[in-house]
Amino acid sequence: MNSTEDNKSALEIMIYDDDMTDLNLHHKLITKYLDERDFNYNITDITSQDDYSEYLKSKKPDIILLDILMPIQNGIDAARMLRKISKTSQIIFMTGSDSFAAEAFEVEALSYLKKPVKYESLVHVMDKAVQRINFSRSITVNSERISIRIFVNDIIFIETQGRKIVIHTMKGDVSTYMSLSSIQEKLPSTEFVQVSRFEIVALFRVNYINGNVITMRGGSELRISPKLKEKVLDAYELYRANHFN
Repeated sequence: MNSTEDNKSALEIMIYDDDMTDLNLHHKLITKYLDERDFNYNITDITSQDDYSEYLKSKKPDIILLDILMPIQNGIDAARMLRKISKTSQIIFMTGSDSFAAEAFEVEALSYLKKPVKYESLVHVMDKAVQRINFSRSITVNSERISIRIFVNDIIFIETQGRKIVIHTMKGDVSTYMSLSSIQEKLPSTEFVQVSRFEIVALFRVNYINGNVITMRGGSELRISPKLKEKVLDAYELYRANHFN
């Protein structure tokens, strides 16, 4: 297993290929992509059915890159195993053949990558996979003695109001007595940034930044702390570069 900083917002990536030469190449390409996007991530390299089965006992990948043509367990069968425990994992097949299209449809695979995998093709498919993950991700917060599930993609911004934290979403506001930092730990670090001591914003909900004022879609205006301004601008520019170029 290879990993960077391990936290709740880290992407879990698995590469399953019995060919070590291909596996090492794909590992390098995936690492390059994730580092360029400044993601937190964990990568697990799998070469055998036994290791794959053991992994699935305790984890499920956000994204899995699967070789189809393997002698003991082919990629289609491996994907079927995964689908029994996870409907949201993004499956990307790696193959030199188009003869498994029907089976790939059955397991709801995102895409094929033709071997030898080209970096440009990988970037296109991985961007789609990450976008799907962000739409399906959610956090759970305690509010009025009940647990509420909030989809990450619905969040606009989060702010402190007295002793409470208010999470402003597309579907209304949710109040909690959890700390701002504990909520931030649950969020993807590439999608959210703290703009002041009291506020965190979703970068995908930012309309524009003018001086020290950040305007969210919907019209809310928040003031950026001078101490955090450089960090906020860097995070915003990185997000825009990764999603609009």
